[in-house]
Amino acid sequence: MASLGARIHELRKARGRSLARLAAECGCSQSFLSQLERDLTSVSIPVLEAICRALSVSLSQFFAGLEGDDRAPALTDPLSSILRVQEQVAVNLSKGAIKYRFLTRDLPERGFDIVIGEIPPGYLYPPAAHSGEEFGYILEGRLRLWIEDREYALEPGDSYHVVSTSPHGYEAVGEEAVKVLWVQTVQDLKIREGLPTPHPRS
Repeated sequence: MASLGARIHELRKARGRSLARLAAECGCSQSFLSQLERDLTSVSIPVLEAICRALSVSLSQFFAGLEGDDRAPALTDPLSSILRVQEQVAVNLSKGAIKYRFLTRDLPERGFDIVIGEIPPGYLYPPAAHSGEEFGYILEGRLRLWIEDREYALEPGDSYHVVSTSPHGYEAVGEEAVKVLWVQTVQDLKIREGLPTPHPRS
């Protein structure tokens, strides 16, 4: 499996970017980016997302390449795809981040990403806005959802659909992780860093 730094280096070279140009485009220093490509330092989620934007890849494209060709064979049909469970890419960048399992390949000109998100118990994700649309279907656990100034208590089988320019946030309620099937407009999927709640609410 390729390292995170090697994946950034591979994409940068494929797009003909110099270290200096990519650093300027994503708002970090050239020395930091050089260390990152050699796996000598870690990267925050906002900086990683800025790097992906500068390299014109979605998070699912980035992490699919990180897993390597031994897990996910190349597409043979440009109009359809089967993805076996053992080929699905799962990403968890930190204890406070939602764990994402990507359920789609990068079909040309696709319009959305589908993931299963696992929200760790006791974490809250403050309301935030982004472009695109978002659909969620609760698979396991209980989720407190905020959309602008409205609050909803969701359980397995419940779903929501929001225009993502409306600020929205989540909290895993209780002591178990919450699993959500998410459908989001491609390129708009964001890795959310959570805030631990002192006393998880029931």
